[in-house]
Amino acid sequence: MALPLRDDERTHRMPWITLALIAANVLVFLFIQPAGFQGGGIQRPEDQNRFWQAQEQEQFVYRWGAVACEITTGKALAQDPKGCKESRDRPDDPPAGKSVALALFTAMFLHGNIEHLAGNMLFLWVFGSAVEDRLGRINYLGLYLLGGMLATLGYVAVNSRSPVPLVGASGAIAVAMGAYLVLLPRGRILTVIVTAAFQVVYIPAAVVLLLFFVTQFFTDPSQQVAWEAHAAGMIVGALAALVLGRIPAVRRRAREDAADAKLRAGTAF
Repeated sequence: MALPLRDDERTHRMPWITLALIAANVLVFLFIQPAGFQGGGIQRPEDQNRFWQAQEQEQFVYRWGAVACEITTGKALAQDPKGCKESRDRPDDPPAGKSVALALFTAMFLHGNIEHLAGNMLFLWVFGSAVEDRLGRINYLGLYLLGGMLATLGYVAVNSRSPVPLVGASGAIAVAMGAYLVLLPRGRILTVIVTAAFQVVYIPAAVVLLLFFVTQFFTDPSQQVAWEAHAAGMIVGALAALVLGRIPAVRRRAREDAADAKLRAGTAF
């Protein structure tokens, strides 16, 4: 297992957009999502409070999560669209009046549990702050939001009939990771490697990110991880970075960063 902790890229501005995105995800999890997401689900069948929390949790995630067959058909589950396959996990009474288009956006700010949130926010901080610094705040925010929705559509393309809701920021974060791979391939990522031993070492960003991309295709289906959104997100982020990297301001920052890195490499005492 490999867990990135931080990169060694020197940023020139405070990454306010990345910080705002992290804050938004945390605040939504703590104050908008039902308490059942924080409690870890039903612990005992006889616990009535847990039962009602689980019911509220299910209704919430089906209302605000991105459901692939809803996006494919343009109809909410409550309308019983023919493009959705049957599933015993599907609620008997799905929420009515759902905006399928809005859910494509809101799903990026929801998380299934505290571990899901913590892991995503760590990856967002490690890779997002440097990409924001290179692209500029407006370009970065647009890339994150639009790219995140495209990453979800990548999942939908493979699972078009699925009635299972998709939640999480990982698709949008994968977009930032793909952009990092193109913009800063020579960066180094301080990474925790857990095998027979426990090591904390710097690894080239290109190695970390390419390994992440490749391993998505070998994800265990039982883990219920939307690897398709991760892979699609990285592709979207890489392609977008190739285009955005040609913007004069972005090219200027790249030259400044290269000069700064060369100066640091040549300084010795």
